[in-house]
Amino acid sequence: MLFSFLKRSGLSASPPFWFVTHVLSACIGVYFILFHAAGGNWLSPPGAVLLLMLFLVIQGAVIRVSLSSQFSRLFARSAIAGGFGQPVAIDKQHLQALIEHKQRLLSKLDNSANEALFSPNLRHWLCHPWLSLRYQKLIAEEARMIGARESAGFWLAWSRRIHMVAASLFYLGLLAHVIIVLFFAGYAAGNGEIDWWYITDWGR
Repeated sequence: MLFSFLKRSGLSASPPFWFVTHVLSACIGVYFILFHAAGGNWLSPPGAVLLLMLFLVIQGAVIRVSLSSQFSRLFARSAIAGGFGQPVAIDKQHLQALIEHKQRLLSKLDNSANEALFSPNLRHWLCHPWLSLRYQKLIAEEARMIGARESAGFWLAWSRRIHMVAASLFYLGLLAHVIIVLFFAGYAAGNGEIDWWYITDWGR
């Protein structure tokens, strides 16, 4: 979570270091969670959270090992769908107007930034949420016009978003599990004995 925050806040001088920390922390966390859950019922709500965790690990490894090379090939050629082979028809006047609109918004959002490289980070979203939303919509429209997502392909285009959604669901499931076993220990134990430390045994 710290890696995700630092990457989007612009506070980290070395995102690769925090990415490595993210991977190592995930490996250690997965080991302890699997050790904690050994012998449990995988066909249960906590089991679903475990399966989501394993999906994150496998998908993250695939992104790093396989899709990273596809990212390299994508940046090495034209962003237009089909690469250099079959350029698509683009309304250049509309595209120019869109870029000029981005530049005007950017002068209000961050006048020291370069329009060609800029995307709103956490600081911009917190300080200027409406301007950041408008700018992000223009980024999406520009990408649609030049066919960037189609050029990347489904897995390359959506893998990061799928990873973020799955991670969010995993954190919510983990938080729900902790709340239930601490405050609703009676419900979590069912008809069995509560053999862990808890705060309340609501649900008996």
